[in-house]
Amino acid sequence: MKLYIKEKRFSWRDQLIIRNEKDEKVYTVKSERISIGNKVHVYNQANEIVVSIEEKKMGFSPKYVIYQQNEKIAEVKREKNIFGPDYDIEKINWKIKGNVEKEDYEIKEGYTEVASFKKKLFSYGDTFVLETKNEKDAPLALGIVIAIWCLELDEQDKT
Repeated sequence: MKLYIKEKRFSWRDQLIIRNEKDEKVYTVKSERISIGNKVHVYNQANEIVVSIEEKKMGFSPKYVIYQQNEKIAEVKREKNIFGPDYDIEKINWKIKGNVEKEDYEIKEGYTEVASFKKKLFSYGDTFVLETKNEKDAPLALGIVIAIWCLELDEQDKT
């Protein structure tokens, strides 16, 4: 399944429309305007929440918790090392491989690719493609991409 995001970056003020290969609206991403910590929800076509991403400030660096049907599914946090930042996904056995800063990376479970995220070549404006091998993994993979964008926004706000 391929999902297309036609935005440069997620912003706390923006609403994102996620489309499929047939240019049909599949998901809408909205942030909560009034909340303690940052909260983002992904809605399906029936306007039901399929994934929620919530900021949890613990220690020196924030992390984002991803929920599906009010159940904590994963946590995404940014770790700094000498080679640049790494993004860890906790609670599930998924890992980020590739270059997050250049928006060209894969989400893997062991050696198996679950999803890939990259900038679409030859598109008008900035369009990103999230491709999942299994359609059922699409909401969680989208939640991880959004959590990474939120962590990057947090880092930009520090500077």
